[in-house]
Amino acid sequence: MITKKIVRWIVLSLLIIFLVIWLFSLAKCEVLTILHGKEFNEIYKENTMIGEIDYLKILDYHDNFARVYYVSKERSNANILIFIKESDVWKYHAWETTVWSSSGSASDVIWPYWWHFIYGGF
Repeated sequence: MITKKIVRWIVLSLLIIFLVIWLFSLAKCEVLTILHGKEFNEIYKENTMIGEIDYLKILDYHDNFARVYYVSKERSNANILIFIKESDVWKYHAWETTVWSSSGSASDVIWPYWWHFIYGGF
């Protein structure tokens, strides 16, 4: 009887810890996107093959470095691009990865938007 209570307590504690970390990560990305999203609305078109986007989320943002998660129109794919700030201007630096694609060429998971893999198919 006591071991069942301990197991339940451990499982519940782990679930709560996961949810707190996940919600904090989501909140961080949402706040960064609200504060800095407009800086990256058009700049992704500089040197990439990404077409129109549905939305973007800022994953990391520092003085001279940013990682941005772009989801394409009709959710056909999602990509992470890296930008570097040079002379107070953001410049496209690198294509980090294609996270998922409905064409099947990628099917990764990204934190904290782990449920987005369903857009790319199972």
